[in-house]
Amino acid sequence: MKAMFASKLRICPACLFALSFLVFGYIRRADAQVLYGSVTGTVTDQSGAGVPKAHVVVTNHGTGVKREADADDTGHYTITDVPPGEYDLKVTASGFKPLTQTNLAVAANTLSNGDAKLQVGAVSEQVTVEASAVTLQTEKTDLHTELTEKAILDMPLNQYRNYQTLINLVPGATPGVFQNAIADTPERALSTNINGTNRNNNNTRVDGATDVFVWLPHHTVYVPPAETIQEVNISTNNFDPEQGMTGGAAITVITKSGTNQFHGVLFEYHEDQALRARQFFETAANSPRKGKSILNDLGGTFGGPVKKDKLFFFGSYNGTFERDNRQVSTGPQPGIQSVPTAALRAGDFSGTGTIIYDPSTGNADGTGRTPFPNQAAIPISPIAAKILALIPLPNLAGDTANYFSSATQRLTRHNFDTKVDWNRTSKHSIFAKYSAMKSVFHGEPSLGDAIGDCACDGGLGDFHSFVQLVTVGHTLTLSPTLVVDGNVGFTRMSEYGQTPDFGTNIGSDVLGIPGTNNGSDLRSSGMPYFAISGWAHLGNPEGWNPAFRNEHRVGRFGDSWY
Repeated sequence: MKAMFASKLRICPACLFALSFLVFGYIRRADAQVLYGSVTGTVTDQSGAGVPKAHVVVTNHGTGVKREADADDTGHYTITDVPPGEYDLKVTASGFKPLTQTNLAVAANTLSNGDAKLQVGAVSEQVTVEASAVTLQTEKTDLHTELTEKAILDMPLNQYRNYQTLINLVPGATPGVFQNAIADTPERALSTNINGTNRNNNNTRVDGATDVFVWLPHHTVYVPPAETIQEVNISTNNFDPEQGMTGGAAITVITKSGTNQFHGVLFEYHEDQALRARQFFETAANSPRKGKSILNDLGGTFGGPVKKDKLFFFGSYNGTFERDNRQVSTGPQPGIQSVPTAALRAGDFSGTGTIIYDPSTGNADGTGRTPFPNQAAIPISPIAAKILALIPLPNLAGDTANYFSSATQRLTRHNFDTKVDWNRTSKHSIFAKYSAMKSVFHGEPSLGDAIGDCACDGGLGDFHSFVQLVTVGHTLTLSPTLVVDGNVGFTRMSEYGQTPDFGTNIGSDVLGIPGTNNGSDLRSSGMPYFAISGWAHLGNPEGWNPAFRNEHRVGRFGDSWY
């Protein structure tokens, strides 16, 4: 009696942990899962009649994890919550030879067919067959596409090795695009429309946790490195109810776990200007040397067992280091702008062919004004003189299109991923996942102290981003017909960026222009923005910069089956 009581006490904490997820779930009849897969089939004899009470066991090749079920009176069985991977399926029944199907593939959000035909014979005899690939989906009605680990690693991806590039191959998808500046989205998530719906209608989950950038919901807040992904399932129609919050595509990303064998990978991808073609305006005549363009994407993964068949770990690091030459795109040609000549700065407008009128004369509507008597000596106000002193002098000939500048935009990004899987018992498994992305982006102003348009893809100054995702999930099989699973995810995102003139009230305190800065609010600091037709923009043209974003979010994803 004491031993039985102690055993119950040992089981109790795990059961309480699992049952607590019922708060996050709901009960329904299940034919498949989103995060995991299922194996279903019918066990028959040689005449085609169902074999009742046949015992079915699927065993994962890499981890040795087993899932099992008994067939009903008609020979039909279903094994739910099966992690994606390669399995061996073994069927046993009294009076029949045991049957083993090898290399049965199980994918997320998919029902794998495991029909078995038994032969009459002794239990000591054994029949082994190779599982056949099913080309026609008959167990589910949803429309989905699977991106396997092999496809993600072997097929061409974009320069940031983003798995979302392959969503271009999904029927009904428009080509993925970078819709926002690198300063906003250093993870370089791609945005796409599915079946003509709004980009915001796509819903992505990573290991069950919602992955969305709340400030820019057409983007994911975290993009797992390609080397960490086991598979991606993209549902585009007839979604299962548990997909939820989806109108375009329900994208489920499953990351890798450790196995019974230690396995590691080291990689580096390198690009530079010597390997790329010249840009359209980058001809040999006006640009003898191609602009700097260097990208290094490097890292590694390592995983294995802590305890064989029970406890596994997987970890990865991915570093992205981009240094790319950029020019402004608002002038007549990339990198070329118009700035005042030395004569104009001295008030000499005689060479412009334009008559300058005295604004202090004439009527309020501008009529009746008289020209300055000496067009070579136009008076310059003290405020205008201070502004002109900030603008660089021309470095090209001519009164307009006379200034060229370029700069190197910089992106430094670090991704860290860790995952632990614990098969506590044959009926209870738990996993925990932590991912982090830390980055710094720098964009250089084209006019120095006068700021102006950024010689970058958007994002004047320094932008710091830090994203963290924590996910905990479990699966508890209480009986062959009752399974409880649940996942809880926590996302924390912080991002802040500021222009080089941030913190100084240049308009009011330096230039002396009344009302241009609010002294009590640093967000209004810096140089005022001047947009003069035909000339280089002055000040900060990015209305969203500086930016300060902080977001904390808890998501849940859980189901209970009966």
